[in-house]
Amino acid sequence: MEIARRLDGEIVSIDSRQIYRRLDIGTAKPTAEMRSEIRHWCIGVVEPTERYSLGEYLKSARAAIEDIRGRGKRPVAVGGSGQHMHALLEGWQIPPVVEDSQLRDALSEETAESLYDRLSEVDPHAAEQIGPTNVRRLIRALEVYHVTGQPISEWQRMREPVDYRACAPDPSLDEVDARIGLRTEAMFEAGLVDEVRQLLAEGLPEGAPGFDSIGYREVLAHLRGECSLDEALEGVAQATRRFARRQRGWFRRDDPSICWAADVPLAMLE
Repeated sequence: MEIARRLDGEIVSIDSRQIYRRLDIGTAKPTAEMRSEIRHWCIGVVEPTERYSLGEYLKSARAAIEDIRGRGKRPVAVGGSGQHMHALLEGWQIPPVVEDSQLRDALSEETAESLYDRLSEVDPHAAEQIGPTNVRRLIRALEVYHVTGQPISEWQRMREPVDYRACAPDPSLDEVDARIGLRTEAMFEAGLVDEVRQLLAEGLPEGAPGFDSIGYREVLAHLRGECSLDEALEGVAQATRRFARRQRGWFRRDDPSICWAADVPLAMLE
């Protein structure tokens, strides 16, 4: 918010969960007051029952940036969804592949090892980047190759990077863990369980893509009677801590494009 104020900017969210409408507390959306002061983009754009691909996100985010710049303002991209951020800043070109449910179902029946071996044969670079355990991304890479006849790594090389300056907070792991604990407690105190209960009452199915998120999965388990409220809260905190560690793979300390700082280095933005 302070950066956007200093730069006369508007905020473009880089978050794969805040794109869903009505999922507010568990995704830590900016408040109505914040959004009334400074315009935010790419928040609450689809229903929780809809899937929103990386390609669709990039189309929306790029349109937002063009709109912001066209009015003489500065786009301020904010978020922690690593793949979305890299795709936006590095100018990824997403393959025009419609999801093939039949192919995905067939691939889903294979083991992760089998999928990794398959991809290694047709796209060894992508296989190395994805690794042998990320089943969802392995399936997506094989789907792209099957439909387009072109390895996904070649699509990823067709990039049009944007000019940007990046800064990131630099807390210790202990501080991150402590803040996650406080944030989790705050979400439950703010009514996360009631939010989920209301969404279910409105007819949102438990299998909705929006519910496949940290916080919502654990609360659903609690409402089904599978765990206590305290166990759900602790489950959210633990899952978030694991996720925070995985995120560090996207934001490396040796990345020269990122300015790591204890406080936002506003001087670098002038």
